[in-house]
Amino acid sequence: MKTQSLFGRSIVLAALYAALALPAPIGAVAEDEGEAFELGDIFVVGSRRPVRSTADTPAPIDLIGGEDFTDQGATNLPDLMRTLIPSYNVSSQPISDAATFVRPANLRGLAADQTLVFVNGKRRHRAPVITWLGNGVSEGAQGPDISVIPAVALERVEVLRDTASAQYGSDAIAGVINYVLKGRPDGGVVETQWGRAYEGDGAEYRVAGNVGIPISESGFANLSAQWHEAEPTVRSVQRADAAHLIAIGNSNVRQPYAQVWGTPDVQGDYSVFVNSGMELSEMAEVYAFGNVAGRETEGGFFFRAPSGTPVRHDPRGGVFSYGDRKYRLIGAEDPTNLADVEYCKDLRTEFPVGVTDTPFDVGGFTAAHGDRCFVFNERFPGGFTPQFKGTVTDSAATTGVKGRFDENTTYDLSYTFGRGEIEFSIRDTINASLGLSTPTRFSLGSYVQTEQTANFDVTRAIDVSGLESPLHVAAGLEWRREQFEITAGERQSWIGGPLASDGFGTGANGFSGFSKRQAGPDGVIGTTDDLVGVTGDWNRDNIAGYIDVETDVDRNLTLATMGRVERFDDFGTTTDAKIGALYRVNDRFGIRGSASTGFRVPTVGQENVSNVTTAFSRNETTGEIELNQRGTVPAYCGEASILGAQLLTPEESVTFTAGIVAEAGLVSLTADVYNIDVDDRLGLSKSLPLSEDQKNEVIRRGDGCILLGEGSDIGNIRYFANGFDTRTRGVDLVATLDVSAAAADFLASGETELVFVGNWTRTKVVRHDSRFIDDQRIDQLQNALPKTRFNVALRHDQSKWSAFTRVNYFGPYHEWHADSWLIDVGNEVTLDAEVSYRPVGGLELSIGAENILNNFPDELNSFTTDDGKPIGSQLGSKYPESSPMGLLGGFYYARARYVF
Repeated sequence: MKTQSLFGRSIVLAALYAALALPAPIGAVAEDEGEAFELGDIFVVGSRRPVRSTADTPAPIDLIGGEDFTDQGATNLPDLMRTLIPSYNVSSQPISDAATFVRPANLRGLAADQTLVFVNGKRRHRAPVITWLGNGVSEGAQGPDISVIPAVALERVEVLRDTASAQYGSDAIAGVINYVLKGRPDGGVVETQWGRAYEGDGAEYRVAGNVGIPISESGFANLSAQWHEAEPTVRSVQRADAAHLIAIGNSNVRQPYAQVWGTPDVQGDYSVFVNSGMELSEMAEVYAFGNVAGRETEGGFFFRAPSGTPVRHDPRGGVFSYGDRKYRLIGAEDPTNLADVEYCKDLRTEFPVGVTDTPFDVGGFTAAHGDRCFVFNERFPGGFTPQFKGTVTDSAATTGVKGRFDENTTYDLSYTFGRGEIEFSIRDTINASLGLSTPTRFSLGSYVQTEQTANFDVTRAIDVSGLESPLHVAAGLEWRREQFEITAGERQSWIGGPLASDGFGTGANGFSGFSKRQAGPDGVIGTTDDLVGVTGDWNRDNIAGYIDVETDVDRNLTLATMGRVERFDDFGTTTDAKIGALYRVNDRFGIRGSASTGFRVPTVGQENVSNVTTAFSRNETTGEIELNQRGTVPAYCGEASILGAQLLTPEESVTFTAGIVAEAGLVSLTADVYNIDVDDRLGLSKSLPLSEDQKNEVIRRGDGCILLGEGSDIGNIRYFANGFDTRTRGVDLVATLDVSAAAADFLASGETELVFVGNWTRTKVVRHDSRFIDDQRIDQLQNALPKTRFNVALRHDQSKWSAFTRVNYFGPYHEWHADSWLIDVGNEVTLDAEVSYRPVGGLELSIGAENILNNFPDELNSFTTDDGKPIGSQLGSKYPESSPMGLLGGFYYARARYVF
């Protein structure tokens, strides 16, 4: 174990201990001249001016109360966000490599790492997972993992729907989401929930609690914890090739489905958050907050058929059709015996692959040639489906001191450490180049993301003659270090065995382990040592300074301007600015708008990560769909440079927003339009074939990151590049109606509110390099997410009863199923409902259902391939994998909550 990791863990544990011992109310209790104000009227993100309401700012800001998250059936925070923020999209991500474990989410149609995430106003570290399969929009993104935050820990969520790089730095192109932890010094809640899909699978269990603990007269700790587990779901049909194999007598094919599409199995999902603080004097308080979390998630990969299929599939192991290969790979039992090697090669023409009318005679082959040759049908007569597992751990800690220099000047000094790790493993698979002696379970290695941030912020209110309000000036400095690590997997998970030069695939089938070369720039290939735990890391430092000025010029006009200078040790200096204004026409109507520049620096992981996996791609020569070995490499690697890759540069954006804020009697309304232009947008290239001459040249030069020697079966390469520009335009609409006041005659008691939240977003690729992305990727960027989303929710609370119902609308979208077939999916509507009863004291009992009408997206078998075959049966999927409403169908649940 590295000293760096031990040091990082020590910091986290120490800070969490400090959080328990010295708590502070960061973001939970605020004061203005000694008087408390309502949480619903204030916010941390978007403006550094104290005590502002969301209707009184130049930029659109949403406040979502913690009860909006806990009064739902979903247990995962990304899914909860999806129902409350219509421009927020997240899908189930079945068979999506590491994206299955940390799902990418999209705000305003942009990638997952183009939204900046805070906890209590402090930057949250990003997850270690880089999304290899992200439905086009998020491919290559590395965003934060918000699923580790339990809803029970949240006081509220603040959403700044505007570019904010000039305020907060990199990543804030789409906006900022700030998760504010509870900070109460007493009381608490305990709740348990159980639910299951209408289909009878996918049972979920959740136990969560929150408690406030007073410490002395001026301090407290607020502790939240959650335990959660979820059984997998199956939304599959039998693959056509597997069904045929069963029909002709192959009883070894996996049942009931050779390949499973659905949500993964989640075990041991725990999360603990602490928020704390203590008053040191009338002028200062110390605070600390942080978390520890972890979970294990397992899902499946594509089925590997033993006799080939009509759709071309992975050849690894010598039992699958691939490209122009027409015969099974038959290998020598003793690859050092050259006579046997040639003898077994000569046998290949006698045993063609493909779905035939009779099963392959494994016994006959073994009886005739088993003393000298083998074929993998002997080991897997029914084929196999690799099972991919990720073990996620996450920890973070922030500590600091804040207070006042005088009654007009405040300060905040803080340090944040965050660390995320994911360990990969795979079972029910092989390394074909090792022959029949191959293991079937492999430890593949891990990714680790570590971030450290130090901030010093000062605000001062300056009285200026002629202004309606003081001139509020904020300034600050930030230092940040970001580190990405790759730990090598066990040697057998990535090595090319003795049969590699004979055409057998190298590395673990489905997801190769990380080699020593991938784990660091100084790795040496060819040793025989067990390389588990060899770690390489890359890091970057950056420093920044900002200034932020806001004031009321008169009683009708508020102006804000801000600027930021940031220097990165690998990308140089960037300067960004923003200006915003709010004009109050009268007490009930206002007009607001802003103009800003933004940027996003490629993550250290995006600069340096490499990966080998199996994925579908369309052969550019034949047009046929093939499942083959695909490598993803940094731009500086030999595999990328030989294809013309250039070193990465930051993304740059220009954003304009304009909107209205209105209140008319019982109705309140905000409407905002926006235009976001992103230049030099970072992404992954299309899969580019490497010729044998190019492979050999990379191997000869020795500058490859994944092409390590003779026998590599990697057919295609992707790399990161700044390959296109986009323009995203949209409209956000939020409206509320106090129904109880409007219908007082028949709602004599209780409170009833109707809320409409809608979004329309359109992204257009305005420039691209055709060598980098193709028409398919352009269509994904423009059409993979619904252009229109809205929710309508009705809530009523009366005496001991409360209830809500919500309609969710998802507009049409395109899916390239398995990155292969274009599907035009229609609009989707779901209905949610919940009823709660409070029999005594703080006890509340609830029952409800999400998607109560059990709606599903359009079935894939209603679409056909170019040759007229049902798309769903080709790979066994019943529904579109990227459906914004998910694949679960109806889900019912029961919950008990006790508030004390």
